[in-house]
Amino acid sequence: MTESSRAFLAAMKVIVSSRLAYRGDLYISIFVMLLGEAILPFITLLIYRSGASFPGWTLEEVMLLQGVFMLSKGIAYPFFYGMVYNTLDRVREGTFEVLLLKPRSAMFMTMVTGFSLDGIGRLLGGLFLFGFSLSVLPAPEPLQWAGFLLFMALSACVLFGSALVMSGILFHWVGSSRVYDIHDAVTTYGRYPRTIYSKPLQFLLSSLLPVAMISYFPSSLLLGKADSAMMGAAVSSAVFLAAAIGFWHYMLSKYTSAGG
Repeated sequence: MTESSRAFLAAMKVIVSSRLAYRGDLYISIFVMLLGEAILPFITLLIYRSGASFPGWTLEEVMLLQGVFMLSKGIAYPFFYGMVYNTLDRVREGTFEVLLLKPRSAMFMTMVTGFSLDGIGRLLGGLFLFGFSLSVLPAPEPLQWAGFLLFMALSACVLFGSALVMSGILFHWVGSSRVYDIHDAVTTYGRYPRTIYSKPLQFLLSSLLPVAMISYFPSSLLLGKADSAMMGAAVSSAVFLAAAIGFWHYMLSKYTSAGG
């Protein structure tokens, strides 16, 4: 195990212990988040029960896609998205400089100290919906599983990149606490099959802002619904992450501390 891994695990242990000191608050937070995530599958169920549908997608397939969306967000929120509020709070309070003095990169320390258990509700809901959908769908082949795992890694890259962009913005515009709302509005398009959108919007969600990588492409691979835009979206996801890392470091270089 590397030193970085040990540092990350040590920080996680401290944060988990502090949250477990107020278990009632943690359990309520997880339950409320799980309840909020359950609304989307319920709406989808009502749509299909009313006789409507998403063209080319059965109810079970859409449920799988939405389960993957919740899984991706459930992984990203504890590990990545905490760095956004972490940056916001530290920049406002003038304590971000403490991270700059650590013997690790500022990006690593921002992510580690921003670890949060509050997104576990999404992860639990995603696991349940994902498992339930798979239980009623044909079993995927090993090659489909391999492609799914690869594209789930790319999904994590896209979400990590979005967390970097949001936290980077806060170095300069510290009052922009609504970046989460903007992000959620954009990623909402990833909750549904890409094919239901217009051609220009499909291109935007695959190539310019790879939102479709969050759930659509991983789900499509698992379901055997190969899409011609997959490879382009994979490249776009890698470029997006690289650009986000560059943007974060650029904004950090412009940070002038609490007295600036």
